[in-house]
Amino acid sequence: MHLDPIIEGNEHGETLVFVQGWPDDSSLWDEAVAALKDRYRCVRVNMPNYPGGADAPGGCTTEEIVDALVELLRAQGKPVTLVLHDWGSYWGHAAHHRCPEAVSRLCGIDVAPHFKPNAKEMAAIVAYQSWLFGAFVIGGSVGDWMTRRFAKLGGAPAPEEKIRARMNYPYRNIWLDLFSGRAAKMTKGYWPKLPLLFLYGERKPWNFHSHHWVDHVRSVGGEVVAVPSGHWVPRHPSFVPTLTRWLDATSAASSSRAAE
Repeated sequence: MHLDPIIEGNEHGETLVFVQGWPDDSSLWDEAVAALKDRYRCVRVNMPNYPGGADAPGGCTTEEIVDALVELLRAQGKPVTLVLHDWGSYWGHAAHHRCPEAVSRLCGIDVAPHFKPNAKEMAAIVAYQSWLFGAFVIGGSVGDWMTRRFAKLGGAPAPEEKIRARMNYPYRNIWLDLFSGRAAKMTKGYWPKLPLLFLYGERKPWNFHSHHWVDHVRSVGGEVVAVPSGHWVPRHPSFVPTLTRWLDATSAASSSRAAE
């Protein structure tokens, strides 16, 4: 599997790589790219079965996506800044763990590499992920309706007509990853010490991060920001100013890592 990059901006600037999750395509980052492209080289991708992505009737495995992201990161030639949201965080942290030399700093949004829900939260997670997995298996108009229904209830910003059941393969993969032990292996020992920014939405039924991750980010001099939003933090008005400020504040550290 190969991911075709969408590249915009200053070809001489530092590269920012944006990776989104369900049910979004690269347009999730439109506002950020518009604000940053004069100074940065902005790289986006569309995942298979998502608008603009390759066609993959059976979806892709987590391993295939992580392999493709590792290939993409190494192809940039110099260390990049990763900006990750939702499943993009799940895949992107694993890719960074595989090739730490390819990343100079990292912004993770609303989903962390370390997350341990309590029993009540786990029950809710199993319920909604089973719904989306079921929609993927059923497919067709019924599967599409199930997927769009949940996206609407969850406040997803993606246009309804772009949302399809075939996008839901990550919800199949996560359970395969958990039961096989692959999920734990992907981030085993992963506590990165590069410049970190972690943003999360406060207005959700539960968090997709642990206090251990928050403590780690702060312990290495990183920044944790609670955003007054739901899960789709990149669409909150404060996101682009916060990201821009952090990029400016960590530019010297990023340049130093890139030169190593």
